[in-house]
Amino acid sequence: AEHSAMRLRYPLAAPMALLFLAAAVLHAVLLPTANAYYLPGTYPVEYRKGSSITVEVNSLVSSDTEIPFDYYSMPFCKPKEGVKKSSGSINPGTIMLGMRIENSPYVLRMMEEEYAKSACRGKEYATGAYPALSKTEAKELKEKIREEYRVRMILDNLPITTYDLEMQPDSVRPGFEVGSYDKDSNKYYVNNHLMFKVLVHESNGQYARLRQRDFIDLEGVRRRLLADDADGGDGDEDGASYMVVGFEVVACSIRREPSQKAKYEGVTCGDEGIKPQEVKEGAEIAYTYDVYWETSDITWASRWDAYMKMPGGRVHWFSIMNSLMVVVVMSCIVAMIMMRTIRRDLQKYEQLLVDGNPQTDMADESGWKMVSGDVFRAPAGSHSLAMHIGSGVQILASGTVTLVFATFGFLSPASRGSLLTAALILYLLMSVVAGYAAVWIWGAINRSQDGWQTVCWRTACFFPGVTVTVMSLLNLILHATGSSGSIPLGFFFSVLFLWLIISIPLAFVGGALASRREVRPFPTRTNQIPRHIPAPHWASHPAVLLLAAGSLPFGTIFVELYFAMTSIWQGYFYYMFGFLFLVSFLTIVITIEVSIVCTYVQLCAEDYLWWWRSFQRGGAISLYVFLYSLGFLFNTLHHLSGALPVIIYLGYSLLMVWCLSLAMGTVGFLASYIFTVKIFESVKAD
Repeated sequence: AEHSAMRLRYPLAAPMALLFLAAAVLHAVLLPTANAYYLPGTYPVEYRKGSSITVEVNSLVSSDTEIPFDYYSMPFCKPKEGVKKSSGSINPGTIMLGMRIENSPYVLRMMEEEYAKSACRGKEYATGAYPALSKTEAKELKEKIREEYRVRMILDNLPITTYDLEMQPDSVRPGFEVGSYDKDSNKYYVNNHLMFKVLVHESNGQYARLRQRDFIDLEGVRRRLLADDADGGDGDEDGASYMVVGFEVVACSIRREPSQKAKYEGVTCGDEGIKPQEVKEGAEIAYTYDVYWETSDITWASRWDAYMKMPGGRVHWFSIMNSLMVVVVMSCIVAMIMMRTIRRDLQKYEQLLVDGNPQTDMADESGWKMVSGDVFRAPAGSHSLAMHIGSGVQILASGTVTLVFATFGFLSPASRGSLLTAALILYLLMSVVAGYAAVWIWGAINRSQDGWQTVCWRTACFFPGVTVTVMSLLNLILHATGSSGSIPLGFFFSVLFLWLIISIPLAFVGGALASRREVRPFPTRTNQIPRHIPAPHWASHPAVLLLAAGSLPFGTIFVELYFAMTSIWQGYFYYMFGFLFLVSFLTIVITIEVSIVCTYVQLCAEDYLWWWRSFQRGGAISLYVFLYSLGFLFNTLHHLSGALPVIIYLGYSLLMVWCLSLAMGTVGFLASYIFTVKIFESVKAD
């Protein structure tokens, strides 16, 4: 009896305990595969003068196609020691985003300037240049130039940019273009010469000395937390050390005669009389680079600030203030409904019961109180409704926790892929909440927990199954193009394996806990014969309420939606998680208030079919977001080349809209459910 009382008093205690247990198991499984290394970019690295730093390359990207390609899929020179992947950057997030970070032939030495240095070294490049281009290589390189692909390089975890970082630009776009196209001559030119400008901040080696004292004991072996690099990075106690705080480039095209020399003599970007390197069959391309160093007042802690800037800071605040005004107005309307209208209806209803002939008087009455015998009638498709609610709760829970971590800076863009990785792991762990919510709603609708296993199974397979199907189709399309954005088969099956051993069992655990809860009775009894629903007034028509319910929440998010979509689809960084958190919170509040008002209007029209409609009205914001996505496609991404990028864009947009529909639909349903139960409890009390 005591255990039963505890379960009723603290119904969420057991699911949360199991959730933490699953997280501990997942951590224990992943820990043995981890090495003792620091996360690049999250701890200062100091270099002595002359220390070598290798530039890394990321996938080629273009806002014209939205299809990434591996850097070395193009005719670029490879490092003489061979291409090696950056192990510290491999995680589920980078894999799903198509990031392939590898080493490059561009090697810099701290505070040592170099000019016209060759990047093509080794036995593979006997002439000091990339061998004569084949017809296929020339064609592919021309396509990438025409589609405005950008090269993304990384130095000490900082992305390269063509912007002047010390001028504090409004926004910074990483990378530089592969080449240029001359319409007059109909010729393509490759940017084969790079002028690197590295901004450094002078230090006294304090971080390096502190690092040398940091050790951990892993698997019985004492290892350094930050291994000292043989080339440098351990500071110079007798002299100055330097930290990289900026990585800029000027890219240009210079035709050079191939040479076996380590350095070329001659011109650089901006010099007069230079001839560009044309891309054509049989051309031998010499890739060269200059290196310049400049001390800067930018500190290591603020070196990412320029990349995180986004224009329109006042617009964000204006959007939030506008949303606050909507919240205040809607709160007043809800308060008026709850405190005045419903109270007046209850008093009138009580007076009818006190009078001598209530049946005759009530026959002329109308309003929400008239549907008390049908308002809790089980809707059609209750299995499906419970499945949708469970999936929405799971998305809401994992999205909220991920956004909170991002808001507090735990998921910095310096840790590439961490945001998507955290979202994936949290979604798997939140399956216990999905199972619990789905079975709870199922029991409340049907007044019994019988068949809860079927509800759990459908909930565990519904959203992941549809998502995996859509992403598999998109992945096949990407794989056919040879894009690095296609998910490797091994990773694909790894995610499926985690879903089978973590997500599905946790959903059943949550469902089992919910099935042991006592089903609370509804405030009113349900009539055996359904009540006739009169024809609605145009203002209470389901279509009108649906459109109205989505418009106000969309007005809250459309400004932030523009910045988020611009960052995602045009290659900028997005780090406005504080604004995004506030906007998301206000959107949820407005959705709750709008759902309550719309449900009240529907019940006043004597329409008791509120179960599915409250869910649909809550998710109506997704309709506006999808229309906005189409507008964004035709206005901002109108330059997309071919049908394939449009299919990819629409595929991912539909997934985003569907997630939003499930999440906000769940918010709308739960708000309407609680509101309906409360007002009819007041009827029962009176």
